Amino acid sequence: MSAVPLSSLALGVGESARFNTFFYFATAVATGIALTLPLIPVEQVGRRFFILLSLIAIVFSTLALASNGLEIGYFHVACAGLLIAYNVIVPSQTGPDRSLRREAAEGRTRPILVFVARALLVIAAACGVAGVLGDALRYPASLGFPGAQAPWIAAAFLSSTALLGASATAMVLGHWYLVVRHLSFRPLERLTMALLITIGLRTIVAAATAFAQGRLWEASYNDRGPVGFFIGPGIFVLARAVFGILGPAALAWMTWKCVRIQSNQSATGILYVVVAFVLIGELIAKWFLVNEGLVL
Repeated sequence: MSAVPLSSLALGVGESARFNTFFYFATAVATGIALTLPLIPVEQVGRRFFILLSLIAIVFSTLALASNGLEIGYFHVACAGLLIAYNVIVPSQTGPDRSLRREAAEGRTRPILVFVARALLVIAAACGVAGVLGDALRYPASLGFPGAQAPWIAAAFLSSTALLGASATAMVLGHWYLVVRHLSFRPLERLTMALLITIGLRTIVAAATAFAQGRLWEASYNDRGPVGFFIGPGIFVLARAVFGILGPAALAWMTWKCVRIQSNQSATGILYVVVAFVLIGELIAKWFLVNEGLVL
C-alpha cells in the first residue's frame, strides 16, 4: 500500500489553510515579546531595551503581513500599532538612560506619561493574544481531535507564543547586562523562571495534542511501516522534540544555575543556543500544523 500523507487524513490541511507557516511563526514571536516585556522593570533596565524588543516585535508583525499577501487580522495590526506608539512615548529612565544632573536640568518625567506607556504595552500584548486566539479559532481544517478542536489549537498557539517570547526576551536581557552596569540579577532570574515554566507548559500541550491525534499517528505508522514512518514524518518529529523541547529544557536549567551564581556571560551564551533551538522547534511545529495537520 502506498503511503498516505497525514494532511489527507486531516481533510486537506495543506490546501485549505488560510495562513502559511511563517505567518503563524512571526505573529507568535511578535505577540510573545509583547507579552513578556511587562515582566521586566523598565526603571531598572531602561527605555532602550524596551524600544529594541518592541521594534523586533514590529518587524516580525510586518514580515507576517508581507508573507500573507497583506491579509492579516485587525488584532495583529493593533498590536503592532500600539507598539509603535509605545516606542514614541516611553520615557527615559533615571539611572540607565539619563543621569541625575540631566534630570535636574530637564525635569522629572510626568507620571501620566509613564502610565500611558505602560497601558499601551499591556494593551498591545492583549491585542496580540487576541489575534493569536483568533487565528486558532478560525483554523479552517479538521484535525481529527475528539470533540471541539479550537481549545487544542488555542493551547498550542498560546504556549508556543509564550515560549518564543520568553526565550527571545531572556536572551536580549542577558546581553543587556553588558550595556547597563550594576543591573540587578532579579529581572534575569524572573525571566529565566518564566522560560522554564513556558517550556514545561509547551511540553504538556505538545504531549496532550499528540495523544489526542493518535488516530492520525496510528494510520500513518500502519501505512508506512516502521522504516517508512521514521524516514518520513518521524525524523522531523524527533527533531521537533530534541530542538524544541528537550534541548531548551536542559539549557534553560543550566541558565538558571548560572543566574543563581550571577554568572551573566555564561547564562547569556547558553540563552543564545536556547533561542536557536526554540526557533527551530517552533518552525517545525508550525510546518507540521499547516502541511501535515499535526499539532505538536
